[in-house]
Amino acid sequence: MKMLSRMIMLLAVLLVPGISQAFSVAGSYSSSEGAVTLHQSGDRVTGRYTNDNGELTGLMFGNIFEGFWIEDGSDRRCSTPKNGRYHWGRVTLTFDGNGFNGVWGHCDDKPARPWNGSRSSGSQGGTPPADPGHDPFSVTSDGPGIEGLWGSSEGDIRFRQQGNRVAGRYSSDNGELVGTLQSGTLSGYWIEDHSAQRCITPRNGRYFWGRIEFSFSGNRFTGRWGYCDGPLTGNWGGERK
Repeated sequence: MKMLSRMIMLLAVLLVPGISQAFSVAGSYSSSEGAVTLHQSGDRVTGRYTNDNGELTGLMFGNIFEGFWIEDGSDRRCSTPKNGRYHWGRVTLTFDGNGFNGVWGHCDDKPARPWNGSRSSGSQGGTPPADPGHDPFSVTSDGPGIEGLWGSSEGDIRFRQQGNRVAGRYSSDNGELVGTLQSGTLSGYWIEDHSAQRCITPRNGRYFWGRIEFSFSGNRFTGRWGYCDGPLTGNWGGERK
């Protein structure tokens, strides 16, 4: 973890793929879960697919879609509903322009089952959302919304939020934040290209990471961070810009 000048950090954050400009995925795809049609407004993506009246809703981070699938029926019923239905799960899809490769899981389980597809049309099909500025399949959170740009002791952070799931980017060592927001507390991980300690196992393909816990109150947060799965010994605070 290291500090850069305020101006350099802001420029770097704005140039991170998926923050300054969303990867375009709108169109039609044939996939292992049926025909998929995706609509996109900025970094927000919604879609429909044929299996069990399926919905997709989520956000783009670079060329990676993070979100949820929701269906009328599946092999497993979740304990709580999403968008009024009890059959749902997390999904991660990585796009390359010609299609996508990804994984999905049931409910809040870690995605592990394959979901692959190939592009069949480059333009949107079907009926787009009535209001392009509103995500009709959005998943709400029980805490404060933190999406946006924040200044912090480790550089400017651009947060994206989907329900209680949060991802962020910051400029120090190509930093990434992932976690879950519950009642104003973000618990998760920081991930970087380099740091003072290399972990034994990788997280999101990188060996330099650690746990975080941020407490948000209004337009400020205070928090702690550590290396790998070790204790949280460092301070990390910030405020909304």
